[in-house]
Amino acid sequence: MNKLVKRLLTGTLAFATILTALPVTAVHASGNQYWTESAERVGYIEQIMNDGSIKSTFHEGHMKVEGETAYCVDINTNFKNGYKTRSDASTRMSSDQIADVALSLEYVKQYTATHTGLNNNQKYLLEQCVVWQRLSEQLGWQCDNVRASYNEISQAVQNEVYAGAKAFVKENKGRYECGGYIYTGEGQDIGQFWAKLNVGNAKVKRLLPIPRSQMVTPVIPLRVRHLVSILIRAVTASLPHLLPMETAIPKKLR
Repeated sequence: MNKLVKRLLTGTLAFATILTALPVTAVHASGNQYWTESAERVGYIEQIMNDGSIKSTFHEGHMKVEGETAYCVDINTNFKNGYKTRSDASTRMSSDQIADVALSLEYVKQYTATHTGLNNNQKYLLEQCVVWQRLSEQLGWQCDNVRASYNEISQAVQNEVYAGAKAFVKENKGRYECGGYIYTGEGQDIGQFWAKLNVGNAKVKRLLPIPRSQMVTPVIPLRVRHLVSILIRAVTASLPHLLPMETAIPKKLR
């Protein structure tokens, strides 16, 4: 009787093992469509033009893609919440442009990690401003000195961060692997960028977490799960009947 129980259990386990070998399906909101939103207002921005004039002042939102931080990549267009199409940043930007933005962001993140007096809203404003500054230089927006209001972050801190970001880009091009994504749709485009220290260059660096939008979720067909459930129930139901029979078999005489 032990053999029968073992066979039933082995069969169930074997079937479950086969299921784990089935192809895994990546699940996103809808193909390469991702939900984007301006989750909350983080502070005021001043769009300073290269001639010193202020083109506009606006209350900036914290851009997110599927809940993960992103940045505006078109300062001259209003943002609208909604689904946007993701593409690799290399389809819209050169490798130098991507590196400029990604390394600027990397510097700000390293700076704010060691300057604990800055809150999360201030950190995001600094990150967003360096993205706009680099893109303005690259795309000719003529607002290379866009900044957060000095009521949000002091002039001294902003000057230090923006100068440090430019220097960091010059010193570290080629030392980091850089990339990103651009999300396009109705309203303003937004982007995500990353910089990863190349192996063999300086110290090992902690990597940023993978956005939930890039994670893969395994999907098992409902019919297969139903079959597994039936097998498990069948084995479980048979055990109470089989085990008492085993106790009735006389043990071998010693």
